[in-house]
Amino acid sequence: MIWAIKLDFNIEVLRYKKLLSRISKERIVRIKEYRKQEDKIRSVFAELLVRYAVNQFSGCSKQEIKFCTGINGKPRLMTPKNVHFNLSHSGSWVVCVVDNEPVGIDIEKIQDIELDVAQQFFTQKECEFLKLSKNSLERKKRFFKIWTMKECFLKAVGEGLSRDLSSFSIELNQNRSPKISSTSEGEDLNCIWKFKQYEIDNDYILSVADTRKTEKVQMVDSQIFFYDGAVPLTNYPGV
Repeated sequence: MIWAIKLDFNIEVLRYKKLLSRISKERIVRIKEYRKQEDKIRSVFAELLVRYAVNQFSGCSKQEIKFCTGINGKPRLMTPKNVHFNLSHSGSWVVCVVDNEPVGIDIEKIQDIELDVAQQFFTQKECEFLKLSKNSLERKKRFFKIWTMKECFLKAVGEGLSRDLSSFSIELNQNRSPKISSTSEGEDLNCIWKFKQYEIDNDYILSVADTRKTEKVQMVDSQIFFYDGAVPLTNYPGV
């Protein structure tokens, strides 16, 4: 399941302090290192959303949720067991996906791009797909659709940037779900992974990788975190 929050960065000081009382001490320490208030707010809601999503999915109370760091530094759950999550944030959005199998999610704000970046990280087929864009806006959307697909896949498999982004190719088609293919012979990625893309905002692209068909995005009102129960002090090693 997928959850998303659109943030309002205009939070009064007292209300912000109330949110800080509901996140882990480890995250508070890390937040103090951020210079920009927007980065601090994103980080606060990132932990709150993960705990909320895991609770909604598994029924495990927020007080019992415990995290640790897995392979390649990917955050994972110690409690509850057999539950997987992944988190992403960009601009005004924080998003999270939770399932019983490994998952990956990525959201990016559509912005100006340098085609040199595509030539460096994308396959030849992907670069050609960009060049066929009708205009600059379509080119930017296509770029971030490919980029978020690559990111969510790497996050799902837990490889991060240890895997070359050009070692697999993204195929986008308006009439069917996105597909992924390996540039190495004998590696069939589509038999395992299912992909879905969402435009939850005109300025953002959201992509999800799962082992089964993903569902619609559940929008979460950030106001619930000002009144919801307290959050435990167990560490959270995430973004």
